[in-house]
Amino acid sequence: MDKKRKRVKRIRVEDFFSIRLIGNFSISYDNKNIYYITNATGLPQVWKVPVSGGKTTQVTDWKNSVKKVLCNPKRDELVFTSDENGNEQYQIYKLDLLNSKIICLSSGFENSQCNVHKFDKNGEFLLISTNKRNKYNFDSYFVNLETSEKILVKSFDGYFPVVPLSLSKDNRYITYNVIYSNINQDILLYDTINRGIKNITSHDINIDVFNSNTEFDDKSENIFYISDQDRDFKGIKIYNIQKNKHKWFVTEDWDIHGYEFPENFKHIIYSVNNNGKIILKLFDIKNKKYLENKLPVGNYTDFKFISSGNRITGSKKPRGKIKNREKIVFLFDSPQTPPDIYVYDLIKKRKIQKTHSLTEKVVKNCFTKPIDVFYDSFDGLKIHCLLYIPMGTDKNKKNPVIVWVHGGPEWQEKHSFNKHIQVLSNAGYIVFVPNFRGSTGYGGKFQKLIYKDWGGAEFVDILYGIDYLKKLSYIDKNRIAIVGGSFGGFLCLTAVTKAPEMWKCAVDMFGPSNLITFLKSLPEYWKKGADRLIGNIESDKKMLKERSPINYVDNIICPLMVIQGKNDVRVVQEESEQIVNRLLKKGKNVKYILLDDEGHGFSKVSNIIRVFNEKINFLDNFLKK
Repeated sequence: MDKKRKRVKRIRVEDFFSIRLIGNFSISYDNKNIYYITNATGLPQVWKVPVSGGKTTQVTDWKNSVKKVLCNPKRDELVFTSDENGNEQYQIYKLDLLNSKIICLSSGFENSQCNVHKFDKNGEFLLISTNKRNKYNFDSYFVNLETSEKILVKSFDGYFPVVPLSLSKDNRYITYNVIYSNINQDILLYDTINRGIKNITSHDINIDVFNSNTEFDDKSENIFYISDQDRDFKGIKIYNIQKNKHKWFVTEDWDIHGYEFPENFKHIIYSVNNNGKIILKLFDIKNKKYLENKLPVGNYTDFKFISSGNRITGSKKPRGKIKNREKIVFLFDSPQTPPDIYVYDLIKKRKIQKTHSLTEKVVKNCFTKPIDVFYDSFDGLKIHCLLYIPMGTDKNKKNPVIVWVHGGPEWQEKHSFNKHIQVLSNAGYIVFVPNFRGSTGYGGKFQKLIYKDWGGAEFVDILYGIDYLKKLSYIDKNRIAIVGGSFGGFLCLTAVTKAPEMWKCAVDMFGPSNLITFLKSLPEYWKKGADRLIGNIESDKKMLKERSPINYVDNIICPLMVIQGKNDVRVVQEESEQIVNRLLKKGKNVKYILLDDEGHGFSKVSNIIRVFNEKINFLDNFLKK
């Protein structure tokens, strides 16, 4: 075997998960610091790094995982959200960065989900929402940041959840999102002065139209938003409040995911998803032309404009001339690059890395870069997949393969850094990752195909993917495993009950086993959307029963591992335990792991390490012997 094909060194799971998670970030009011979330201590907390570069510093040492951070636009203050061991009952906290004092802003709203949305322009009030009063919808409040007084803004009682999106620069207007489903939403415009509310994207809700992600312009006259009205792919529209007129602002041949404006609104930067590769485009609005940039292609989960000069606040005037060079701060990753924060200078066209998630225990050459694969499913629909082939794989031999099934199901495995897949690949496994029908990123029609068809055509997509794999000379058709979480866990259970002879072993992570009990246990604010996505318990009962893996336990012949978080509110503990208990009673080979201090997905590094060690050992035991 030549050097080019030499297998990379196998990394211990403990070392792999020393790679720091870098999450949501926010920029301080003076543009000097970037506050971000990372699990460097083993639990996600707020850290900071100077925009100009320098040492990273831990900011919070909170008892639970921090989920979101948002900086006050006018002073040394931030807010963050946190829940109790993954129970998703988020509470909101204010941190004074000058004296490190923390105050709970959501007191009185305990045992509910509280969400933070926007600061007002003066940094005096914070727009939040909570489902304390009504479990299936959300009320919005302004919280006075000095007194913690809560002022009710708007209540909603309909069965479709309504949540705030954005606040106008003059503090007059608030946009809200009415969520009928993930592919069908409307935008409401609320006038805080005359208390009038208007559905600005009103449409027949039986026709799926996506409308969301709003942003007001600097004069509070226009609203930008993402829509797919009369299109298969999402673009950006603009709505004039006074004229009550909509028009397209920018469209692409693929979905536009997100966008951002600088304070002067001279430019827009937006992201385009091309087969799971995210591209950033920069457009000069005044001169109506695209600006060249040297930003990499991969995965951008967040990006924001900043100015290199400090903002002028209060009555103090700056000394000398301030350069107002615009920069972009972004969170970027790719299959061989873990997520990190970078600053990109628009003039110099140069990016500088500000955080470093890799540790000395892991080097980049141990990561696998996937190749794009396409195959036709049973009805001719083209399915896009990522195929991870570890460096050094001997293609003259038969190799085991793991089918990784993503969650959602309205999700997409992109050309991003997926630590879970990379661990499996580094362990020597070829990993096959299909973006089956229902996945995002391939247009609204493709995404809609999963609706009321869980365990149906998308499962057949998986089977056709197996047919594709079996045609590859280096794949051992007798050593194929399937692994998935959430919806991927459901599809894993579907696979081992509906096509049991295909699998050597399987791993289900918090997947629903019974669609009827699953629907009954969902949080109230999800139930109306779930009626559309999964099915109605009464009118679709026959279909739901037929698609529930729990009813086909006798068919399971391969060893199964089931992993569950005790505090999971999306897929509750019963969903895993009912199928595990039935398998145990029948003497089937099943291993069950319950994590007492986790919810849907795992945030504590110690738990993640334990789960992956158990999972790798389980897979090795059946695929490598």
